[in-house]
Amino acid sequence: MRFLATILLASLGLATPAIAQTYSSGDWAAAKIGQVCYVFTTRSARDTSGALVFRFEDKGYNAGFSYEYAPWPGETGAPWGEDDYVVLEIDGEATWLGDEMFTDLGPTGYNASMTSGFVSEMITEINKASNSVGFAMERQSDGETVLYGLFSAAGFAESMANAGEMCQFSPSALPTS
Repeated sequence: MRFLATILLASLGLATPAIAQTYSSGDWAAAKIGQVCYVFTTRSARDTSGALVFRFEDKGYNAGFSYEYAPWPGETGAPWGEDDYVVLEIDGEATWLGDEMFTDLGPTGYNASMTSGFVSEMITEINKASNSVGFAMERQSDGETVLYGLFSAAGFAESMANAGEMCQFSPSALPTS
């Protein structure tokens, strides 16, 4: 999964991991590139396509959370439809925070991003997780929920704390921008 972490850093349009200040714990990592800190998944369950990514500017401003979709080889087109919506799961239970995520075609491909004002709640939810974080889509055309990513919570708190040290912010008290 180090390959996924390298690809993730490169796809963020930033720098190679050798240039970035990095930290890794469990299945999560933190990196500071320039004045921006990232906390992201480095491992996932089999058949997962993508990564969870938090982004913080210096002192924790302009916080962001997203699921960055990574297409399978040969896959073309959107991974979900316009009427589909995000379902976030903590330890297998859906959380209301999925309602605050919206799909987009960004510069690095398809993703789902959270409304910035809810990032601190997402950090709290993952900190409470004893096992996993799931990213799924309620596929309206198929009438089913499709799990795109299942991620371990192991190492999240440590990686988030390290990002807080690198960018001088408290993960439990993000500033309002």
